[in-house]
Amino acid sequence: MKSNSNLYLSPSTLASYDGEGVGAGPSASDLGLGAGQPGGQAAGQPGGQPGGAAHQGGTPKVWTQEDVNRFLADDRRKHVQKYEELEGAYKEALENQTLTAEQRAKLQEQLEGVQARFRSKEQQLEMDKKTLEDRYSQDTQKLKESVVVWEAKYKSAITDRALLDAAVTNDAFNPNQIVGLLRPMTRMVEYMGDDGRPTGELIPMVDFPDVDTNTGESIMTRRTPEEAVKRMKELAEQYGNLFKSNVVSGIGAGSATGGLAPGADGRVDPRKITTEQYMKLRKENPAALGLRTSRSR
Repeated sequence: MKSNSNLYLSPSTLASYDGEGVGAGPSASDLGLGAGQPGGQAAGQPGGQPGGAAHQGGTPKVWTQEDVNRFLADDRRKHVQKYEELEGAYKEALENQTLTAEQRAKLQEQLEGVQARFRSKEQQLEMDKKTLEDRYSQDTQKLKESVVVWEAKYKSAITDRALLDAAVTNDAFNPNQIVGLLRPMTRMVEYMGDDGRPTGELIPMVDFPDVDTNTGESIMTRRTPEEAVKRMKELAEQYGNLFKSNVVSGIGAGSATGGLAPGADGRVDPRKITTEQYMKLRKENPAALGLRTSRSR
């Protein structure tokens, strides 16, 4: 068997790297190299080059920032293309006129979710801003409409109550009938103080068609509900049959004649009384209507 003593008599070999002096590197014994290992190869690093296997087969590829940007741009384009295809599919589905309201709402929600995922931060902020602006505009419009509705209800309630109270005060047979006649002529106006300045208070006023007592000509006057109803009561030719105080004696309490006293022949004009008054007169005092009684027959 051949002796291995010669191996320990072999001269020492220094490991040398590119760019370094021969004497600059550590000795083979310092690196723990075994005898007979040429080139001073480090254990576990074949080839004696830094990086070992990573450098086998040539110089590794070095990626530049431009390469990275290109990869990201390509990936972005693929995602954008998929997004556009998906968005187009949802929009096409929403054009289907046979969708129920629930189906349409669900598709719209899914479309908005897809759009939100592919928006940039700037686009998302702009979309959020537009959404808030639209919501604010809608809420403002609803509030305005609500104010108009409740203002109209308030004015109507105040007007109807004022007319109803005036009709009751002046002994109208049917107060609601007075309200129906004067309601179209009544509107809320700002009350003027004694100094002629507006007070900010709204009150109902009636634009009442009247007759000039001196000339007999038709005129338009503005009156409070109380004044308007009182004037109606005075205009017996037109409104006398609406009030209890215009009663013809001898034909029963509460029977009105239209505000006119019986004519020279003691008769009542049936055109100026209500149906109920006519029937009552016909039953209790037919002579007031010019009808024959059973006795006269």
